Amino acid sequence: MTLEWGEAPPKRHVIIIGAGFGGLACARKLRKSRTYRVTLIDRHPYHLFAPLLYQVATAGLPEDDIAFPVRTAFREVDFLRGEVTSIEIAERRLTVNGTRTLDFDHLVLAVGSQGTTYGIEGVAEHTLQMKSVADARRIRRSLLHTYEEVEDGFLPPSALNVVVVGGGPTGVELAGAIRELQHEMRREFEDVADHASVTLIEAGPRLLPSFHEKSSAHAKKTLESMGVSVRVSTAVTKATPTSLHLSDGDELIAGTRIWAAGVVAPDTWKHLGESDRANRLKVQPTLALTDSVWVIGDAAHLADDTGRPLPMIAPVAIQQGKHVAEQLLRLARSERLSNFEYRDKGQMATIGRRKAVVEVRKWLRFSGTFAWLTWLALHLAYISGGRNRTSIFADWVWNYLVWVPRRAITD
Repeated sequence: MTLEWGEAPPKRHVIIIGAGFGGLACARKLRKSRTYRVTLIDRHPYHLFAPLLYQVATAGLPEDDIAFPVRTAFREVDFLRGEVTSIEIAERRLTVNGTRTLDFDHLVLAVGSQGTTYGIEGVAEHTLQMKSVADARRIRRSLLHTYEEVEDGFLPPSALNVVVVGGGPTGVELAGAIRELQHEMRREFEDVADHASVTLIEAGPRLLPSFHEKSSAHAKKTLESMGVSVRVSTAVTKATPTSLHLSDGDELIAGTRIWAAGVVAPDTWKHLGESDRANRLKVQPTLALTDSVWVIGDAAHLADDTGRPLPMIAPVAIQQGKHVAEQLLRLARSERLSNFEYRDKGQMATIGRRKAVVEVRKWLRFSGTFAWLTWLALHLAYISGGRNRTSIFADWVWNYLVWVPRRAITD
């Protein structure tokens, strides 16, 4: 190709698959590049703020507060709604929806993760997961509609029992929020609300296994003080339409059974390279899979200093998205690539109103009201869009003062 005098060379094409935390971080850093044009592909036209999905599931927030339209986020980035159905690395080409083909110079896989049932009988058919707005909507409907069914005599009181499986941050946050919801529902369903219960099940020896033991113990004690039954060192062996069978021989009858016990990367793309048991592609220290393909977030396997893969959490994805964008800019400047180094800024989990645990460093841990306010502030800071941030803050203030569960028309 011959360029006229003063004519700029065509921009190289970067395609990012996935509008999650990592994909948006990468797009945000590249959007004004003079070297690259960016196309962002996702099956949904919005960025989902997944850490607050449990508040939609427990009727604390409206779903549009945590779903930010991608097209309005970056005017300089092309957005394509669709499903990538094939990737040809050698040809640097991919196919969307089985028909449309796109060529790329660089491809960034930021496809996130999905729930896993570990092959346990009945879990896929008889439990609810929480990875999408639709999932949260189903949980909310089950939690709220069951009260009507029990009140009207169509279901037994045991249907108000809720079991949450998985003692990580998601399970802890869900269990606490559901218990608070059950307390509030007593205002409307005085005759049946006392039958409602929440049980949190964890296969390991303690809740929040990635946290310090003192934080785990505090979370367990706080949940139990709220009325949540916590069972550790207990695994689910089978799920039925009305119950969960446990490794200790017990059977828990529950109308709502929520599975929050683990995630894996989608198995769709694990054939592109060497993958681990969680379908994550093993990448180079630069996060490159090949000279034209990069993998970030939950889909990437990169070990830390201890030899364990980095956790599948939003801060990792955000930092990796920025890092890959920087590597592409380095390539454009013919500079040497640098290895990714994760900066651990700590972890946190909320248990309920004015109840949370925060760990900034191994020696800096705190809980209670200040931890809860810290959790609120950090999540507001990460929310995309001023309208969403303002709306969520207003909802949180209102919920703290006068809590009324949010029902959709379909509930």
